[in-house]
Amino acid sequence: MAPRTNGELQDAFDTAKGAWGMCAAKVDMIVDCQTKAQAKIDAELGRTKHE
Repeated sequence: MAPRTNGELQDAFDTAKGAWGMCAAKVDMIVDCQTKAQAKIDAELGRTKHE
């Protein structure tokens, strides 16, 4: 249901902002994990860092 008051709108915004923050933290964790995994693979294969 759509917010009907400023208070309800603020609550919806706060909920969305919290969910956005949790999602961003998960994305950061995945990127960090993939970066570390790629560095390990590159080190094992004797490659230099690529962009």
